[in-house]
Amino acid sequence: MSSHKQYRLNLDRIEASLREVQANFDRISEKLLMRREPLTDQIIANLLEGYAYVDQLLEDGVEVFSPSGLDHILELNHIVLCGVNDSLRLEYGSHLLETRRRFANGIGAIADYCEAKRHKAAPRRAAGVYVLSVSQPQLFLEGNHRTGALVASYILVQEGLPPFVLTPKNAVAYFNPSTLIKWRDKHKFLDRQYYLKKYRRVLQDFFEETLDKRFRRSLRLDKDVTAKD
Repeated sequence: MSSHKQYRLNLDRIEASLREVQANFDRISEKLLMRREPLTDQIIANLLEGYAYVDQLLEDGVEVFSPSGLDHILELNHIVLCGVNDSLRLEYGSHLLETRRRFANGIGAIADYCEAKRHKAAPRRAAGVYVLSVSQPQLFLEGNHRTGALVASYILVQEGLPPFVLTPKNAVAYFNPSTLIKWRDKHKFLDRQYYLKKYRRVLQDFFEETLDKRFRRSLRLDKDVTAKD
């Protein structure tokens, strides 16, 4: 697995896109298979904290699927649920503790999958990890889709691709397969049966077709601007 350290996330453009989805959510909801929670200001704030955390992981060269890196995936889930607010985390302490137990039971199979597929293209690995996180039994008690999107973004940007970010244009094509994946059994996927493979392929194609370079920034360009200043 190669590491393209010259790319990071463009957090300002990511926020602008999430705000655009928020503003158009009623229109988007009309085309969804299942009613979804709208993007509130708090959800967006927590998501942005999550993207910033992914950005820092990339900056630090952390391998989140290594034994020492797995807790960063758990932290991403805590962030999408509670942000970085310590008092809120204290309030939901029992929920987060149960989340940790659930995570400990499920992350091994996903880490093994990542290791087995380490030579595959990033969109395929990102799609596979997303499917395994969101399908039953889900990796977390809550926030599986949001956390899965952040982990997928980490995998994609680590390989030099743009992160996955919701836009008004891609929202329906993301939400509807995610809804179907949520009710499928991941063990059929791990047993090499067809059951979930089609969703992995749908999501892989979705990433390959919709990833947007606006949401990726080049460190080389940043350095060039600094040098000129």
